[in-house]
Amino acid sequence: MSRESTLLWAFFAGLLLCATLYGALTVLRDDDGERPYLKILGSSFILNYRVSDTYMGFSAAVDRPIPIGTMLQARFENPTGGPPYLVEERIGVPDRRISLRSPSLSGVVAGRSYGIDLLLLDRVTGEPFWEHRFTVTSDVDGSVVPTQPLTIGPGYQQPAPAQ
Repeated sequence: MSRESTLLWAFFAGLLLCATLYGALTVLRDDDGERPYLKILGSSFILNYRVSDTYMGFSAAVDRPIPIGTMLQARFENPTGGPPYLVEERIGVPDRRISLRSPSLSGVVAGRSYGIDLLLLDRVTGEPFWEHRFTVTSDVDGSVVPTQPLTIGPGYQQPAPAQ
């Protein structure tokens, strides 16, 4: 067998190997269309007795590329039964993890689940293109939080109420 025919066989064998690997990777790749945009890493109630504050919050990781400028809208269920609290945050380039919290809450009941609705809104049209709902349950009743802050001073100021 001549050197030229050996090189030709090696070329076709390499081409066949590349085609096989490409086919295998195409079959095994994750389809972005099936993954959620955000993966909830954790959620909880925070009862801060020092400043007499109760709120719920969550942390999420970006699991699928989100267009820059997209608005994340979170609706936190109101424990007193009123309208939900709305918190919005614009998604930027470096956002790999997102954390949001509700405004100060009252009337939290231990063992009851409270809902959080997440919406991703298109930056141009404002139309939602992804929705997710999950719940948060408190192990401790909100009545354990004092009505007045126990500590007053720098670093212990209560956040301004949401308007």
